[in-house]
Amino acid sequence: MNLPSVNLIYFSPTGTSRKVVKAIGQGLEAKQISEFDITQTDFEFKNFGNELTIIGVPVYKGRLPVDVISRLKKFKAKNTPVVLVAVYGNRDFDDALLELKDVSTELGFLPVAATAFIGEHSYSTESKPIAENRPDEADLLKAKQFAGEILDKLEKNDGLELNISGNYPYKELPNAPVMSPRTIAAKCTLCGVCADVCPVDVIEVNKTVITNAEACIWCCACVKACPEDARIFDTPLINQITNNLFENCSERKEPVFFI
Repeated sequence: MNLPSVNLIYFSPTGTSRKVVKAIGQGLEAKQISEFDITQTDFEFKNFGNELTIIGVPVYKGRLPVDVISRLKKFKAKNTPVVLVAVYGNRDFDDALLELKDVSTELGFLPVAATAFIGEHSYSTESKPIAENRPDEADLLKAKQFAGEILDKLEKNDGLELNISGNYPYKELPNAPVMSPRTIAAKCTLCGVCADVCPVDVIEVNKTVITNAEACIWCCACVKACPEDARIFDTPLINQITNNLFENCSERKEPVFFI
Protein backbone atom coordinates (compact mmCIF):
# COMPACT_ATOMS: atom_id res chain seq x y z
CA MET A 1 0.00 0.00 0.00
CA ASN A 2 1.41 3.39 -1.00
CA LEU A 3 0.35 6.36 1.10
CA PRO A 4 0.42 9.72 -0.67
CA SER A 5 1.20 11.67 2.50
CA VAL A 6 1.69 11.34 6.24
CA ASN A 7 1.67 14.05 8.92
CA LEU A 8 3.89 13.79 11.99
CA ILE A 9 2.96 15.79 15.10
CA TYR A 10 5.25 15.53 18.10
CA PHE A 11 6.14 17.16 21.39
CA SER A 12 9.67 16.11 22.24
CA PRO A 13 11.78 18.24 24.62
CA THR A 14 14.60 15.66 24.84
CA GLY A 15 14.20 14.17 21.36
CA THR A 16 12.98 10.65 22.15
CA SER A 17 9.36 11.08 21.02
CA ARG A 18 10.53 12.74 17.81
CA LYS A 19 12.88 9.84 17.08
CA VAL A 20 10.14 7.23 17.51
CA VAL A 21 7.54 9.14 15.51
CA LYS A 22 9.94 9.76 12.63
CA ALA A 23 10.97 6.09 12.56
CA ILE A 24 7.33 5.00 12.29
CA GLY A 25 6.67 7.65 9.66
CA GLN A 26 9.63 6.57 7.56
CA GLY A 27 8.48 2.96 7.81
CA LEU A 28 5.19 3.93 6.17
CA GLU A 29 7.14 4.95 3.03
CA ALA A 30 4.73 7.74 2.13
CA LYS A 31 5.48 9.92 -0.87
CA GLN A 32 5.36 13.03 1.33
CA ILE A 33 5.99 13.46 5.05
CA SER A 34 5.07 16.73 6.77
CA GLU A 35 6.35 17.43 10.28
CA PHE A 36 4.68 19.57 12.94
CA ASP A 37 7.02 19.98 15.90
CA ILE A 38 4.91 21.39 18.74
CA THR A 39 7.78 21.38 21.26
CA GLN A 40 8.32 25.13 21.03
CA THR A 41 5.55 27.66 21.48
CA ASP A 42 5.75 29.13 17.97
CA PHE A 43 4.82 25.94 16.10
CA GLU A 44 2.83 25.75 12.86
CA PHE A 45 -0.61 24.16 12.95
CA LYS A 46 -3.28 23.32 10.37
CA ASN A 47 -6.56 21.58 9.72
CA PHE A 48 -6.25 17.99 8.50
CA GLY A 49 -8.26 16.06 5.95
CA ASN A 50 -8.05 12.32 5.30
CA GLU A 51 -4.24 11.98 5.29
CA LEU A 52 -2.80 9.60 7.90
CA THR A 53 -1.37 11.44 10.91
CA ILE A 54 0.91 10.30 13.72
CA ILE A 55 0.84 12.05 17.09
CA GLY A 56 3.71 11.35 19.47
CA VAL A 57 4.15 12.66 23.01
CA PRO A 58 6.12 11.83 26.17
CA VAL A 59 4.45 10.47 29.29
CA TYR A 60 4.72 12.62 32.41
CA LYS A 61 3.63 10.94 35.66
CA GLY A 62 1.46 8.49 33.73
CA ARG A 63 -0.48 11.21 31.91
CA LEU A 64 -0.15 13.63 29.00
CA PRO A 65 1.83 16.79 29.71
CA VAL A 66 -0.72 19.54 30.33
CA ASP A 67 0.95 21.86 27.82
CA VAL A 68 0.66 19.18 25.13
CA ILE A 69 -3.11 19.07 25.42
CA SER A 70 -3.47 22.83 24.90
CA ARG A 71 -1.12 22.71 21.90
CA LEU A 72 -2.86 19.76 20.28
CA LYS A 73 -6.14 21.63 20.55
CA LYS A 74 -4.86 24.11 17.98
CA PHE A 75 -5.21 21.36 15.35
CA LYS A 76 -8.51 20.37 13.82
CA ALA A 77 -9.35 17.24 11.88
CA LYS A 78 -12.29 15.68 10.10
CA ASN A 79 -12.33 11.90 10.52
CA THR A 80 -8.56 11.96 10.01
CA PRO A 81 -6.97 8.55 10.67
CA VAL A 82 -4.39 8.88 13.41
CA VAL A 83 -1.72 6.72 15.00
CA LEU A 84 -1.06 7.51 18.66
CA VAL A 85 2.41 7.21 20.19
CA ALA A 86 3.34 7.53 23.86
CA VAL A 87 6.99 7.43 24.92
CA TYR A 88 7.76 6.68 28.56
CA GLY A 89 10.88 6.25 30.67
CA ASN A 90 10.69 2.50 31.39
CA ARG A 91 8.27 2.75 34.32
CA ASP A 92 4.75 2.69 32.85
CA PHE A 93 2.61 4.71 30.45
CA ASP A 94 -0.44 4.30 32.72
CA ASP A 95 -3.36 6.31 31.25
CA ALA A 96 -1.41 8.50 28.81
CA LEU A 97 -2.38 6.62 25.63
CA LEU A 98 -6.02 6.45 26.65
CA GLU A 99 -5.98 10.18 27.38
CA LEU A 100 -4.32 10.85 24.02
CA LYS A 101 -7.01 8.80 22.31
CA ASP A 102 -9.74 10.86 23.98
CA VAL A 103 -8.08 14.19 23.19
CA SER A 104 -7.45 13.29 19.55
CA THR A 105 -10.99 12.00 19.07
CA GLU A 106 -12.36 15.25 20.47
CA LEU A 107 -10.36 17.12 17.82
CA GLY A 108 -11.84 15.08 14.96
CA PHE A 109 -9.16 12.41 14.57
CA LEU A 110 -10.04 8.75 14.14
CA PRO A 111 -7.56 6.53 16.06
CA VAL A 112 -6.57 3.45 14.02
CA ALA A 113 -3.49 2.28 15.94
CA ALA A 114 -1.47 3.13 19.03
CA THR A 115 1.81 2.20 20.62
CA ALA A 116 3.92 2.83 23.71
CA PHE A 117 7.69 3.02 23.24
CA ILE A 118 10.47 3.49 25.74
CA GLY A 119 12.74 6.55 25.76
CA GLU A 120 15.61 7.47 28.03
CA HIS A 121 14.07 8.94 31.16
CA SER A 122 14.37 12.69 31.62
CA TYR A 123 15.95 12.11 35.04
CA SER A 124 18.46 9.55 33.79
CA THR A 125 22.04 10.43 34.67
CA GLU A 126 25.44 8.98 33.88
CA SER A 127 25.70 7.49 37.37
CA LYS A 128 22.06 6.33 37.48
CA PRO A 129 20.96 5.53 33.92
CA ILE A 130 17.28 4.83 33.30
CA ALA A 131 16.50 3.41 29.84
CA GLU A 132 19.80 4.86 28.67
CA ASN A 133 20.03 5.62 24.93
CA ARG A 134 16.49 4.43 24.23
CA PRO A 135 14.99 4.29 21.69
CA ASP A 136 17.86 2.16 20.42
CA GLU A 137 18.41 0.22 17.21
CA ALA A 138 16.14 -2.62 18.34
CA ASP A 139 13.38 -0.12 19.14
CA LEU A 140 13.67 1.50 15.72
CA LEU A 141 13.33 -1.91 14.05
CA LYS A 142 10.12 -2.41 16.03
CA ALA A 143 8.95 1.00 14.87
CA LYS A 144 9.38 -0.20 11.28
CA GLN A 145 7.50 -3.40 12.15
CA PHE A 146 4.69 -1.35 13.65
CA ALA A 147 4.51 0.75 10.49
CA GLY A 148 4.06 -2.43 8.47
CA GLU A 149 1.19 -3.55 10.69
CA ILE A 150 -0.47 -0.16 10.26
CA LEU A 151 -0.26 -0.47 6.48
CA ASP A 152 -1.72 -3.98 6.63
CA LYS A 153 -4.65 -2.76 8.70
CA LEU A 154 -5.34 0.17 6.38
CA GLU A 155 -5.08 -2.02 3.27
CA LYS A 156 -7.43 -4.66 4.65
CA ASN A 157 -9.76 -1.93 5.86
CA ASP A 158 -10.15 -3.79 9.15
CA GLY A 159 -12.51 -2.38 11.74
CA LEU A 160 -11.27 0.87 13.17
CA GLU A 161 -12.38 0.21 16.74
CA LEU A 162 -9.27 0.55 18.88
CA ASN A 163 -8.96 -0.73 22.43
CA ILE A 164 -6.15 0.84 24.46
CA SER A 165 -5.11 0.00 27.99
CA GLY A 166 -5.81 2.61 30.63
CA ASN A 167 -8.36 3.53 33.26
CA TYR A 168 -11.16 5.96 33.96
CA PRO A 169 -10.89 8.20 35.80
CA TYR A 170 -7.35 8.92 34.66
CA LYS A 171 -4.51 8.58 37.13
CA GLU A 172 -4.65 11.52 39.51
CA LEU A 173 -1.72 13.88 39.18
CA PRO A 174 0.02 14.68 42.47
CA ASN A 175 0.45 18.27 43.55
CA ALA A 176 3.83 19.34 42.25
CA PRO A 177 6.10 21.52 44.36
CA VAL A 178 7.58 24.61 42.77
CA MET A 179 11.10 23.74 41.61
CA SER A 180 13.27 23.56 38.52
CA PRO A 181 16.77 22.66 37.36
CA ARG A 182 19.48 25.02 38.56
CA THR A 183 22.61 26.40 36.95
CA ILE A 184 26.14 25.86 38.21
CA ALA A 185 27.48 29.36 37.66
CA ALA A 186 31.14 28.27 37.57
CA LYS A 187 30.43 26.05 34.55
CA CYS A 188 27.94 28.27 32.73
CA THR A 189 29.14 30.30 29.72
CA LEU A 190 25.77 32.07 29.27
CA CYS A 191 25.48 30.53 25.78
CA GLY A 192 21.66 30.53 25.94
CA VAL A 193 21.13 26.95 24.76
CA CYS A 194 19.01 26.20 27.81
CA ALA A 195 16.64 29.05 26.99
CA ASP A 196 16.49 28.05 23.32
CA VAL A 197 15.39 24.46 24.04
CA CYS A 198 12.95 25.21 26.86
CA PRO A 199 9.48 24.27 25.55
CA VAL A 200 7.66 26.62 27.91
CA ASP A 201 9.98 29.65 27.69
CA VAL A 202 10.73 29.87 31.40
CA ILE A 203 14.51 30.44 31.16
CA GLU A 204 16.04 33.88 30.72
CA VAL A 205 19.76 34.36 30.10
CA ASN A 206 21.36 37.75 30.70
CA LYS A 207 24.21 38.22 33.13
CA THR A 208 22.92 35.15 34.92
CA VAL A 209 20.46 32.35 34.15
CA ILE A 210 17.04 32.89 35.69
CA THR A 211 14.38 30.18 35.67
CA ASN A 212 10.70 30.72 36.43
CA ALA A 213 10.29 27.61 38.58
CA GLU A 214 6.53 28.07 38.91
CA ALA A 215 6.05 27.39 35.18
CA CYS A 216 8.75 24.72 34.76
CA ILE A 217 7.39 21.36 33.55
CA TRP A 218 10.45 19.34 34.68
CA CYS A 219 11.15 18.05 31.17
CA CYS A 220 14.93 18.45 31.63
CA ALA A 221 15.48 19.61 28.05
CA CYS A 222 17.83 22.27 29.40
CA VAL A 223 19.77 19.68 31.42
CA LYS A 224 20.22 17.35 28.45
CA ALA A 225 21.13 20.13 26.01
CA CYS A 226 23.63 22.13 28.09
CA PRO A 227 27.03 21.79 26.38
CA GLU A 228 28.88 22.52 29.65
CA ASP A 229 26.82 20.26 31.96
CA ALA A 230 26.00 23.39 33.89
CA ARG A 231 22.29 22.65 34.32
CA ILE A 232 21.34 20.05 36.91
CA PHE A 233 18.11 18.96 38.56
CA ASP A 234 19.16 17.70 41.98
CA THR A 235 16.45 18.65 44.46
CA PRO A 236 15.80 16.07 47.21
CA LEU A 237 12.53 15.03 45.54
CA ILE A 238 14.07 14.55 42.10
CA ASN A 239 16.98 12.65 43.62
CA GLN A 240 14.52 10.39 45.42
CA ILE A 241 12.51 9.78 42.23
CA THR A 242 15.69 9.07 40.28
CA ASN A 243 16.89 6.59 42.91
CA ASN A 244 13.54 4.79 42.90
CA LEU A 245 13.47 4.57 39.11
CA PHE A 246 17.06 3.37 38.96
CA GLU A 247 16.44 0.67 41.59
CA ASN A 248 13.00 -0.49 40.42
CA CYS A 249 12.77 0.26 36.70
CA SER A 250 16.07 -0.97 35.31
CA GLU A 251 14.74 -4.14 33.67
CA ARG A 252 14.31 -3.55 29.97
CA LYS A 253 10.74 -3.09 28.76
CA GLU A 254 9.66 -3.45 25.15
CA PRO A 255 7.29 -1.44 22.96
CA VAL A 256 3.65 -2.55 22.91
CA PHE A 257 1.28 -2.21 19.95
CA PHE A 258 -2.47 -1.67 19.89
CA ILE A 259 -3.82 -2.28 16.42
